[in-house]
Amino acid sequence: MGEILVTHIKSIYGDLKGLLSQLPLVTQNGIIDGFIVRQINEVIEKLTQVSNTNYSNYKIPESEKNENWEDGYETIKVRTQLGRIISRLEEEYGFNKSEQKGQQANIVIMNKNTNEISLKIDYTINDLINDSSNNESKDKLYKLNEELKKPNKNWDTIKTILIWILNFSKELFFKILPIILQNFQK
Repeated sequence: MGEILVTHIKSIYGDLKGLLSQLPLVTQNGIIDGFIVRQINEVIEKLTQVSNTNYSNYKIPESEKNENWEDGYETIKVRTQLGRIISRLEEEYGFNKSEQKGQQANIVIMNKNTNEISLKIDYTINDLINDSSNNESKDKLYKLNEELKKPNKNWDTIKTILIWILNFSKELFFKILPIILQNFQK
């Protein structure tokens, strides 16, 4: 699947998560306004069109309107449907994978003035290998990953690979650098 398509689907996934985060909990408010439900359904329709996969069974049908409210839906039904589609996208596309597995790395860098910079890394070297279209860079990243897994890491091997990566792509170098720092922080 094309990288641009996955990026587009990921932005729709983010939109759905954003909508879910704005919904009240079932214990706080039992009714969701119809405007929000229509927004959710529009995003699901867009997802269906972009992905060329039918997600329409995740839409909240008008038949689910609450009898006692003119344009209201029960919170539990809306949150359930939204949770179902978010979980499916996470499973199908691996979104939110690192957070689910608890592999999200944190790096804290202190300078002489004791200012703190906190950086969350939500990807691994394996993700970078999978994202790479160049076989040589995949090979270098694989070798780097293997070296970082060793208890006695060989700095000369790591340095040689890092120099190659820097000459190959500064973007890749800046993506890999926090992972290197995390491995030497242990």
